[in-house]
Amino acid sequence: MMDWIFQPQCAACGAPAVTLCEVCRASLVEIGSACPWCAEPVGEHAELCRRCAADPLPLDGVLAPWRFGGQLAHAIRRLKFANRAHIARDVAPLWAPMLAAAVAEHDAVVVPVPLHWRRRWVRGYDHAWLLARHACALVGIAAPVRALRRVRHAPAQSTLPAGERAGNVCDAFAAVTALAGRSVAGRAVILTDDVMTTGATLAAAAGPLRRAGATSVIALVLARAISARG
Repeated sequence: MMDWIFQPQCAACGAPAVTLCEVCRASLVEIGSACPWCAEPVGEHAELCRRCAADPLPLDGVLAPWRFGGQLAHAIRRLKFANRAHIARDVAPLWAPMLAAAVAEHDAVVVPVPLHWRRRWVRGYDHAWLLARHACALVGIAAPVRALRRVRHAPAQSTLPAGERAGNVCDAFAAVTALAGRSVAGRAVILTDDVMTTGATLAAAAGPLRRAGATSVIALVLARAISARG
């Protein structure tokens, strides 16, 4: 009975499986050839997209293993909105290797994008922190650093059109300076989150990290949504 209760379940549909069942895994779509600055798929050849050529995000690059959609999108929504905190652990294999490679290449610290305390209190946990913590633990790299705090509560980005998202997160983050010897000053940062759509949240979070002395800020997300940047 205990084995049945605690057997691994697909993060998307709940069927017996590790990470994703075969049916749900079939819906995964790799990011493929993408803009090296914002990770938006650009077709057959990876080159700078038109938006980044004209108005690049204030990041040193964006990495993403998967496109947002299919059953991966369903798993992320369950994590964020259905009180399924365990999904952060279950999906760790889907992006932990890329995170480990980025940390090793840049000798970087991992900093998740934080929730505001009000939203964290309602949800019961910070999903981005859990995603980063489980991914780091899976590949044996240093735990993520709480180098950011969200200082301004605002509507969820997912509820707003692209053109309003940058203003919604303007001045929403501040750097945390008391890090018990693990400051971001003089360090590269891998800034992590679950999904990137316009990049507005990641851009807003990068500013305080740079002002705190980070030498570079590279974003890494579990999934990249395909949406015009506004």
